[in-house]
Amino acid sequence: MTLPSSGQLSLGDIANEFGFTDGSSTKLGDYRTTNGQGNFPVSFGALQFNSIDAQSGGSVPTSGQIKISDFRSTRLQQVVNFYGSGKGGSRLVAKDRYNANSSGDVNVVGNYRTRPNNSSGTKVHIHVNQQIGSEKTRVEHCALRTGSWDSSTTLQVDVGGSGRIGGAGGDGGRGSDGPGEAIEGGSGTSGLGIQYNPTTVNVASGGVITAGFGGGGGGGGAYDTDKEGARTASGGGGGGGAGIPAGAGGGAGINAGVNGGAGSAGSVSEGGTGGNGGNNDGEAVAAAGGTGGEASAAAGDGGTGTGGEGSTYAGAPAGAAGAAIRRNSGFTVNVNIASSGSVNGVQNATTVL
Repeated sequence: MTLPSSGQLSLGDIANEFGFTDGSSTKLGDYRTTNGQGNFPVSFGALQFNSIDAQSGGSVPTSGQIKISDFRSTRLQQVVNFYGSGKGGSRLVAKDRYNANSSGDVNVVGNYRTRPNNSSGTKVHIHVNQQIGSEKTRVEHCALRTGSWDSSTTLQVDVGGSGRIGGAGGDGGRGSDGPGEAIEGGSGTSGLGIQYNPTTVNVASGGVITAGFGGGGGGGGAYDTDKEGARTASGGGGGGGAGIPAGAGGGAGINAGVNGGAGSAGSVSEGGTGGNGGNNDGEAVAAAGGTGGEASAAAGDGGTGTGGEGSTYAGAPAGAAGAAIRRNSGFTVNVNIASSGSVNGVQNATTVL
């Protein structure tokens, strides 16, 4: 719990918060340094702490005179590890990692105690400096969710310069089989899901929180008939949307006189291109699939194929983008983005899954 700002404060209160430094007793001066983490400042991934009580601006000195009153209004600092090698992944929940408390999952600044079972009154940093992706299902599905924390926890998500939290890209839609119906592009999913109120989100230079972007729509086919016979052409597949993982390219339509081409897959940051439509002697001209979405451009609809006597065959619509940040309805989320940090997509979508 946060130590009181006024009234009685004892050495025992400080030890109960930050840990005992010498068995069942404690020495106030020990808090000027750490138990095996080195002298301050100390780092966990890309986060630096200048004292046992804060990243910067703390009140507990790291040299010279130290007093019990220096600890007023201080609290235990904890770091949940999504920054170390192998600590990324897909569809992760920060509170689950805290609760599991496997080796290296939670670091307590100062290292004079283990992490408390109840996080109330402490400051928890969810530090991401690896890649975390989502899955291609519902748009509300997030790559990383905070989970629900104990009341009075101060919660902060810190995305480092190598951190990337991203929704999955939607697959491109399939092109039309001749004059048949093209298939719409798949929707992207979402990046960060906030399930605790309030939460602060910090994105360092180079760090990224991004939506997964929609797949391009399948291209329309075409049909023509005249005295020389019937001609058909199939539409091109839509490009896959950018995301983690990226969307697959949509297949071309088939079973036409001239078939189009498949769309290309997206990548982590770029949407794939739509495949060209088939062209049957310039009489039945199918359309290309739409381009997959990315941060700089929404996914494109499939084009319209053209046939004889001015007939047209519509392509399919593109898939929608997910959200960069989702939150439970009514929750407060404060987002701070450093120069060259990025949050791509909407930040105020509700419903977190």
